[in-house]
Amino acid sequence: MKNDATQLLQKSQAYEHNARISVPGYDILFSMIQAYFRAQLGVHQASILIVGAGGGNELSAWGQFNPKWSFTGVDPSEEMLQIASYKATQCGLDSRVQLIQGTIDHLPATTRKFDAASCILVLHFIEQWQEKLALLQNIHEQLKPGKPFVLVSAYGQRDSEELQDRIKIWQSFFLDVGYPQAKVEDMGKVIMNISFISDQQIEQLLRESGFQHITRFFTSGLFAGWMCHA
Repeated sequence: MKNDATQLLQKSQAYEHNARISVPGYDILFSMIQAYFRAQLGVHQASILIVGAGGGNELSAWGQFNPKWSFTGVDPSEEMLQIASYKATQCGLDSRVQLIQGTIDHLPATTRKFDAASCILVLHFIEQWQEKLALLQNIHEQLKPGKPFVLVSAYGQRDSEELQDRIKIWQSFFLDVGYPQAKVEDMGKVIMNISFISDQQIEQLLRESGFQHITRFFTSGLFAGWMCHA
């Protein structure tokens, strides 16, 4: 059992380490989202939907400091959910956290709607436009009217020089912390396998999904964040 906990701790630390290199300002991003949710939700009880909850960073960033918030997280990766579950336990959040392996379509059938939702670093792993749209529409359906949603995703025109320049900067962060040149070059090829679309197209997807008052609030390297309302 101790070995299992040690392995989860190591995996958790590795995931967070790479995330912080990949997304400069990673911790500030979570603080900004927390501030946005707090401004919208006040001091009341609130239920938060986390789409892509594997890794559990939302839980550790928001759960400890917002005792009236409860969390429902979905993620298709069993291993990543194990890390999220480990973090929930370490932070004393077990009674306020429900984790579900699968997609948003695997949420239990219920009439309950959520008070807020996040989808952080997920959308760019979905290839087809209609699948991206379906995900965002499903999130919209799960929210109470007018409630806040935050989306964070990679963005950019795939064949543009602008995106290639940003990828070079992204690679430089990994070189600066000691990653081998060959590995970083391979990472540059791998990153092109994700589904890049422009920031204008992401905002179009949000509008088509029914979200309003769309505001881009965060930009860092390859990634950007938008806040909006159902």
